[in-house]
Amino acid sequence: ATALYYGAHLGEVYIQRWRLVQEMKSVARLAPSLDDATIRRRLHVKAEELDLPLSAHKFTIRRLSRPREIRIGTSWEQPVDLPFVRYIFKFRPEVRYSL
Repeated sequence: ATALYYGAHLGEVYIQRWRLVQEMKSVARLAPSLDDATIRRRLHVKAEELDLPLSAHKFTIRRLSRPREIRIGTSWEQPVDLPFVRYIFKFRPEVRYSL
C-alpha cells in the first residue's frame, strides 16, 4: 500500500511532464503555420491546465535557419510532499523539430 501511495504521487509529476512535452511536439509540428505568440499561448494554456508552477509557463522558442528547425523548451522545479520526505524534481524538456 505504501509503494502504491508513493508511486501515485511521484507518477503524477512525470505524467504532467509527458503531457506538456506532447503538446510541445504538437505545436512544433505546426510551427511553419504558427507564429511564436500563438505557440506561447497554446503552451501557456496547457501548462495552466496541468497546474504546473509559473516557471514552467516561460517557454523559449528558437527558430534556426541552419539547420532549419524549431526548438521549444522550458524548465521548472516541482516539489512533491510525501509523509516524512519532500522530493524536488527538476525538469528541462526541450523539443526539436526540423522544418
